[in-house]
Amino acid sequence: MAAELPNTIEEEVEEMRARAAPNPQTQVHMNMYAVPSPGIPGCPPGLEYLTQVDQLLIKQKVELVEALVGFESNNKYEVRNVMGQNVFYAVEENDCLSRQCCGPLRPFTIRVLDNFGQEIITVTRPLKCMSCFFPCCLQELEVQSPPGNTVGYLMQQWHPFFPKFIVANEHHEPVLKIQAQNTKPPI
Repeated sequence: MAAELPNTIEEEVEEMRARAAPNPQTQVHMNMYAVPSPGIPGCPPGLEYLTQVDQLLIKQKVELVEALVGFESNNKYEVRNVMGQNVFYAVEENDCLSRQCCGPLRPFTIRVLDNFGQEIITVTRPLKCMSCFFPCCLQELEVQSPPGNTVGYLMQQWHPFFPKFIVANEHHEPVLKIQAQNTKPPI
């Protein structure tokens, strides 16, 4: 059985949209949750369901070529609720050269789609060289919802040993701090 080459981004998005088509037979087979959209004030369209949950599970879909050969392809994810129902899909976009040469530091755009194939979130990370010796090149993600409307940022803070991040609003004003715990016992 020959391994398939990765699809283009457009084909991947179309595949996700086709899988997410509002078809009752598809919804039962795929174990999808039909996300209600009552229109909550101040909540971006398509994200109303997030006001009702306190946990989501993200499962990466591994491509056959990537698993067997180690050739990096655009990542795809299923976002599920605690009952295992698909709530959103996410598709990574970037070029082959970035994936192979930059590895986990590569630039990317992740498009998050609802179960009806509508893009509801766009996450963008530009290329920046990260090193504890170069704190001027820290990672930053921009989050847009709906696409084109920036709602916030995730910004890396410099620390020589532990990951630290700031969640900021659309004006780059800090809203939340994230800091890893020291998991090593004291010497």
